[in-house]
Amino acid sequence: MSEIEKRMQVCLDRLGVPLTVTWTPNNAASRHGEIKGNLLLIYDADAEEAWKTLFHEVLEHKFKQVTFVYRTIINSLIEAVEKVTYTRKEEFLEFLPKLWETVEKEKYKQKG
Repeated sequence: MSEIEKRMQVCLDRLGVPLTVTWTPNNAASRHGEIKGNLLLIYDADAEEAWKTLFHEVLEHKFKQVTFVYRTIINSLIEAVEKVTYTRKEEFLEFLPKLWETVEKEKYKQKG
């Protein structure tokens, strides 16, 4: 573990953030850093940028805790709407043959 990683980890521990930081410089990475499970990965090669990424990722981690309630509510609403929509779609599909049959019967009654 590098000295920077140790100092970053001290920050996380002091703040009570339950993450383990790993600084693995990777210029080919498509992002500066990310959180996977309880692991905070920082890809910046430059130390100053790595500290900025640490700050950003910790803020994002804490913000997700704030928005968790909203995501849970929205996902529950989506699930409820999908159930209602499915039930109504099935009722509609069951209605179509009855509609066709009724219209056909009446159409031929008028001709005959």
